[in-house]
Amino acid sequence: MRFAAVLVTLIWSFGLTAQTSQPKTVLDYYKLLPDKYFEADRTQRVNWMLNPKRGAVVDLRNGYLYAPGDGAQTDIYLSLFRKRTGGYLVGVKFYASDTQDLTYLDFYVYQNSSWVAVTKSVIPVNIKDELKYEMPRYGRTIRVRDKRGRPLYDLVWSGDKFRLRSC
Repeated sequence: MRFAAVLVTLIWSFGLTAQTSQPKTVLDYYKLLPDKYFEADRTQRVNWMLNPKRGAVVDLRNGYLYAPGDGAQTDIYLSLFRKRTGGYLVGVKFYASDTQDLTYLDFYVYQNSSWVAVTKSVIPVNIKDELKYEMPRYGRTIRVRDKRGRPLYDLVWSGDKFRLRSC
């Protein structure tokens, strides 16, 4: 058992250090997320959070990932949005560590081996943490609802930024 844990750690470490080119899949981007999104250590991020028996979803084809957390570790959702100019915009949804009543949404591009925050330049409205944002597994539309679940508007990806669409 200890050997398996060491082996997984070595594979994980190799995967991080061997990343010299642009990430290609939603899993690649997930592995590179900043530590601020995690209470879990690097091994738990892959072995525990991405365990399908816990409900994790890694949909490489559609650029979608759901990594369930627990009481301390928040759930994490990633969606990739293909940019018209090439590459991806990475959307990250997560909750406050102690409640799912507060939802946070960040957008990044990954350039020159680092994350560049671009949320304000790609979203036409202010992100409000009391609203509910549904990251798309299929398609390129983020559905936005109020606290009670009533539809407010959609954010539709156009290839360079999101457009506001009324419901």
